[in-house]
Amino acid sequence: MAQSKQYEVLEVISKKQIFKVYLRCMIANLIVLLKWLFECIKCRVHKTTIMRRSIEQVQFPNMQPNFMTESKMGRHSYVKLENTKLHYVEAGNRSNPTVLLLHGFPDCWFGWRYQISELSQYFHVIALDLKGFNDSDKPLWRFDYAPKKICEDLRKFLIAISAKSVSIVGHDLGAIIGWIFAHTNPEMVDKFVSVSTPHPNLLWDNLPRNSPFNRRWLEFVQLPYLPEMEMQHNAERILKKCYPHILKEKMFISGTNGSVINNLMEGYKYTFSQTDDWRGPLNYYRNFMFFRIKDGETLQCPCLIITGNEDRIYKLESVVKSSDYCENFVIKIVDQSGHAPHQEMSTEFNSTLLKFLIGKRMLMRSLESSTATPTRGLVGRVFGGIGAVANNTVKLGNNLKDGYTFATALNNVPNFMLKS
Repeated sequence: MAQSKQYEVLEVISKKQIFKVYLRCMIANLIVLLKWLFECIKCRVHKTTIMRRSIEQVQFPNMQPNFMTESKMGRHSYVKLENTKLHYVEAGNRSNPTVLLLHGFPDCWFGWRYQISELSQYFHVIALDLKGFNDSDKPLWRFDYAPKKICEDLRKFLIAISAKSVSIVGHDLGAIIGWIFAHTNPEMVDKFVSVSTPHPNLLWDNLPRNSPFNRRWLEFVQLPYLPEMEMQHNAERILKKCYPHILKEKMFISGTNGSVINNLMEGYKYTFSQTDDWRGPLNYYRNFMFFRIKDGETLQCPCLIITGNEDRIYKLESVVKSSDYCENFVIKIVDQSGHAPHQEMSTEFNSTLLKFLIGKRMLMRSLESSTATPTRGLVGRVFGGIGAVANNTVKLGNNLKDGYTFATALNNVPNFMLKS
């Protein structure tokens, strides 16, 4: 596809729709300003309010936890593209096919902590910090985060690491980028996995009202400065809403000397502790919600659409209906999982992901090796217990989409399931 024409599949929504968004944005920001004014007056009148606020104030870590910088999960590397430096964690043999992991919002490369080691047994794994997040550069200007600019940065990044084509696994914001990149740069995408995220054409107008990032929130964040300050002010509450499973785990990770240093939530608190840490992430939403894929455009690469049945961020029907934009697809719904099945139900998620990415040839090779040698880790359990998996799966019904076939790589592999 010619470089000048590949982004013609993108189109901007009508000016009338854009006007409505900014009108509601002005009203929402005015309400927040009035709320702040009321709080200031309240603090001046009632001194006890100041004392209560100082007690409730959250202390965010000023140093990055060791488990986010050490090399146990992979090698920390950087690539500089023109004026933007991108950080990523790399694992596995570089001669293997590459899998690119794109995290969501609010998250960073560390969101793939349960996938990196498993995937690295078979793939060259790249867990990228998206531009504006964590250790990647955070440009100030909004239009540095436009869909075309982000896709071009991603294309240049893949060229810089000598990856002619990759399989993309994206969650939330990372999946939105993955959908658009697969549409605009199809020659660089071998397979695509969308985790808990509808196609962009189905996402922005179908957000649940009870979602913390609903339509009103999208309209509020369109103006600069004030939304960043509000997000930073409520950072701990937002992070707890997004990661309730981490609070339940109460999991600690040891440092290099074996001592217990920090729980997982500390990593997220550090990553989103400053106002600037929110500016880049919000700039994605100040651009992406105004773009759609032209009607009739579909992805030709094999696609896996996977989501939790208890997701409150996006509607399940929107995620399932995203298959309309895929020629070859598989749908998997993970029971008892919310918006982050790759973290909440990592074992089941990894088994599904590996079967989709590995394909028939490597699957047969793995089956042969598993009979000759003892199984190793999750990969061995996945292929050793394939009969049990088959018993819990059903073929994707014709009631979803007639006439579609599964990817060639999945022939003779038990069909993934759509649970009733």
